[in-house]
Amino acid sequence: MDAGFASAVAEWHDFFAAVAGVSATLVGLLFVSLALNPLVMGDRRPAGLRTWAGQTFHNFLVVLTVSLVALIPQLSVIALAATLLIVGGLGVIRVASDVRRTRTDPDPSWRQRSALMRFASPLAGYLCCLWAAVGVWRGDFDELGWLVGFVFFLMFSAASSCWDLLKVIGDRAKSDDAVDAAGERR
Repeated sequence: MDAGFASAVAEWHDFFAAVAGVSATLVGLLFVSLALNPLVMGDRRPAGLRTWAGQTFHNFLVVLTVSLVALIPQLSVIALAATLLIVGGLGVIRVASDVRRTRTDPDPSWRQRSALMRFASPLAGYLCCLWAAVGVWRGDFDELGWLVGFVFFLMFSAASSCWDLLKVIGDRAKSDDAVDAAGERR
């Protein structure tokens, strides 16, 4: 193992440990909230809502994965760089796929510019991840600092989306209850 790399990764240990704990907690809370209202993920719900929920879950899970990989004892340069390249590359592909899926949703609210802007932050995060991967691969371990951007953009996006998603779930549950109540009165 490269001594410079080992030292650089060791300096980030506490950061990655904290991020792993926070992201694991948040992915668990999101999983529980979606499990309490599984209809959100049903085929009858807007594709944009399902994509949004999936993106939020994915962002938390990817941050957790990268953090756990960075905590592996005796981690090699190749292993970290390859992980970051894979995560960053697949993340960019995922964002592009999610934008395409959201734009085809029949509900116009999911095709609006404001809805599509939700994908800008994860895209920026995955680009930070790719930049860090290239830097680590080249042996410039100061580029690990770009992972702060990766974590910030994905966690900020996921936390913000999680809050908004729970609000949408609550609003839809209220409207579904109102429809059910109107049907019972007939």
